[in-house]
Amino acid sequence: MSDRIVGRTGELKILRTALDETKEGRGGCHVIFGRAGIGKSRLLLAAGDHADDLAVAVAAREAFKHDRTAPLVTLAGALRACSPPTADFAWLAGSDDDPAGNYARIHRLRDSLERFAAVQPLLIVIDDAHWMDELSALAVRELVPALASFPVRWLLASRPGQTDAPGWQALDWLSHRVTPIHLDVLDDDAIRRLCEDRIGAAADDTVLALVEGCGGVPLRVEQLIDALLATDQIVIEDGVATVVGDDLPSSFVTTVREIAGSLSPDAQWLLRATSVLDGPIDIEAAARLMGGLDPAGLFGPIDEAVASGLLVEDHAGLVFRHALVHQAVQSVLSPAQSQHLHGKAAVLARERNRPAAEIAGHLLRSGRSGAGAAVGMLRGTAAGVAATAPATAADLMLQALRALGEHDPQRPAVIADTVGLLASAGRLVQANQLGQEALRGDLEPATRATVRLGLAEAFQHAGQDVEAAGYADTGLAGPAVPPDVRARLYAIRAHAAFGLADLAAADEAGAEADRLGRDHEPGAAVSGLTARSLVAHAEGRLADALTHAGTATELADRVRGQALHRHPRIWLASALTSLGRYEEAERALNQGHRECDALGTAWAQPLWHHYRAVLLTARGRLDDAAAEADAGVGQAEQHSTYQPVVPLLGTLIRLAVLRGDLDQGRYLLYRIRELTAAGVTGPPEHVAWAGASLLAAEGDQLGAFRLMRDVYDTIGARPALLVQQPAVAAVLVRLALAAGDPGRAALAVAAAARLAAANPESRAAAGAAGHAAGVLARDPARLAAAVTAFRLARRPIEQAAAGEDAAGLARDAGDRPVARERYDEALLLAVSAGAHGVRRRLRDGLGAWLGPDGAGRARERPPVLPGLTQAERPVALLVAEGMTNIAVARQLNLSPHTVDSHLRKVFMKLDIHSRVELAARVARETGDRRIT
Repeated sequence: MSDRIVGRTGELKILRTALDETKEGRGGCHVIFGRAGIGKSRLLLAAGDHADDLAVAVAAREAFKHDRTAPLVTLAGALRACSPPTADFAWLAGSDDDPAGNYARIHRLRDSLERFAAVQPLLIVIDDAHWMDELSALAVRELVPALASFPVRWLLASRPGQTDAPGWQALDWLSHRVTPIHLDVLDDDAIRRLCEDRIGAAADDTVLALVEGCGGVPLRVEQLIDALLATDQIVIEDGVATVVGDDLPSSFVTTVREIAGSLSPDAQWLLRATSVLDGPIDIEAAARLMGGLDPAGLFGPIDEAVASGLLVEDHAGLVFRHALVHQAVQSVLSPAQSQHLHGKAAVLARERNRPAAEIAGHLLRSGRSGAGAAVGMLRGTAAGVAATAPATAADLMLQALRALGEHDPQRPAVIADTVGLLASAGRLVQANQLGQEALRGDLEPATRATVRLGLAEAFQHAGQDVEAAGYADTGLAGPAVPPDVRARLYAIRAHAAFGLADLAAADEAGAEADRLGRDHEPGAAVSGLTARSLVAHAEGRLADALTHAGTATELADRVRGQALHRHPRIWLASALTSLGRYEEAERALNQGHRECDALGTAWAQPLWHHYRAVLLTARGRLDDAAAEADAGVGQAEQHSTYQPVVPLLGTLIRLAVLRGDLDQGRYLLYRIRELTAAGVTGPPEHVAWAGASLLAAEGDQLGAFRLMRDVYDTIGARPALLVQQPAVAAVLVRLALAAGDPGRAALAVAAAARLAAANPESRAAAGAAGHAAGVLARDPARLAAAVTAFRLARRPIEQAAAGEDAAGLARDAGDRPVARERYDEALLLAVSAGAHGVRRRLRDGLGAWLGPDGAGRARERPPVLPGLTQAERPVALLVAEGMTNIAVARQLNLSPHTVDSHLRKVFMKLDIHSRVELAARVARETGDRRIT
């Protein structure tokens, strides 16, 4: 009997070629989709065998349904079983309750994988990957792109139909980034060859006609042939196999039943009793389920079952050969037998401290008495995993709902909890449907308010502030709303109102959330204070923004718990950045991001990247800022948290304009318009400025002015755009003057002056006021003062912009020495920051008048790897020296996501595919020169 794979020549070639490339230093990912029995597992085994031949390490594991409540168990199990054995992943055997936190475990895992892959190529194989636990699924999303430059090959296989499972969602996300492999049924020729391999002889028409009923599914064909061989219904004469007999199996289930029926009674009972288990079977568990037999007495039945091909042995114990075999054996059980065995399995699982969801699953199938206990267990388990695995928690609650029935009195409260969990998991449609179903019923006031809270949270996660505010208002208007729920509703209302540009309502709701939350729900108090910080920031009250964020941070640090999950350091860092206190802002971002990793709060991940991008932009590190913002967009899309996407895209558009990549800016603007058309909100002035800045860069001053017309009228009361981008004040003046509207130009000047007067400690605000006034009045002294203020504020982009305007005035006055001095300074700043759009504008304008000489041009002599930016080059050189991405991140004081982004661009620009090729390229270009 041959185990040769037939009918998969193309797929095998793809995987073998990929593994050959991995041996040479390239990474990558392949996702295989196909129905049960189609041959995915056999293909994975073949890939593993080829990896062994190439001396590529293999880490493989099959995921199981109950993996989902044990964080990182799927991926950890694969890596701990790595062949050849290694101590690099031994730490994964530690407790799931690692005090370092789940996201910190992913970061540590990435470090371990980078170190391992720097020495030996690695193949990671996960079969039935749709059952991955939620943290493993998140890790796969994070690690596949992060490790793309290492020789790490991912091979993930899945059946269709599990669309709500986190593992399936991760695979679906990956399948839009790599070309998936879809396994279809075998054609007639492949079926014939499969039969002949299985039989060991040529197959005649009687065999082929019979296996036609298997629908081209190879496992069904194999099991049918094995059944025919076991019952002597295949006769071989002159090298040709023929089917004989009248009572032939007509389906796969019948085939399995025939095979099982040929075994001894003890072996049959072994199969039926253990079919209620979802994972590997050990002999002690089998003995208990079979009625407390002596385990030693089961060796004979086990040998029979294994010899029949229905059970196989692996490193974890006995398993059914395939899920279809498992299902076929389960179908033999009567309802009474099934309930009895599941009751026993629940007791056994509880004694062995198995995951609560596994115990509850058995209880649910053990009859009415077990269902009640299961609901309580499911709710408790959901509460325990909600912070780190909201999708899993939501599925557990949905399972509890199915057990309760339509009219159970517990149902409304369970729905209320489930709606919020679905919202956290990004399953907005499902949350809305379930919430609406509950609201149509006769609910207690407190439960009704809790359902509305869940719906408000759902729409807030989706970035749809209109709906979030509506549900919050309706919830607050109801009677007998518990104070903790009221506090949380006010907090949502505050942030939604801010997103809708109603600053007064946002501040009022934030204050009420703070007042109520201090006594009843500290997390709501923290959230209310951060909303007030946002309002103060938007209104240009920078000291107040810092005070509110600082108070929120102190409260969260003191009470811990859910308050810390609100991550107020996000807004503390924002306020510190606006005040020019960059080192403090960076410390707050670093500490806060570490806490976020430890707590596993996925919604906050994109915000850390956003505010780090804002900080890096202020400091003139544009390439690093773009990498951070890009990572933030990617994480927001991974977690379906669309609220921060519009600000992130707005930041990327500003960076695209500064860096001179207008095509990229147009694409990003299209994405913003798609999101806003779908109801996702964003700061209005930033949405308008995203389009206006592109038009201005393209030379359409009038079009840019028209987009910003409403902003002029509100910028005095809401100078948020000037706080984050001080140079915009002068741009607004120029646009208004070009449009023949000096009145609106004066509004921009007045807004900048008020902002500076209200924030005397902000040198950036002083620079913005001087810059705007200098452009309006064409006053060289004010522009010179603006250059000085921006230099003291350490804002190189704004300093370059003010210097450019000062050089322009000097040119108009015929003062070539002053123009040259200002031009050279601005050009140096632009080049150092990576602002190639500014550099080109300076060259095309002032440079054409001044001539080619100047300090700025001297700074641009081609270095090593001249096609790379100043941010990408040091990353490339350190990687070429053999450093891992995490080590590079530490050395350059960057986030690993930033290093990943730079390295992807390095590979693309240099047209290379591996770290080995990069090292060779650097060696070729540098020769014996010392790399600096």
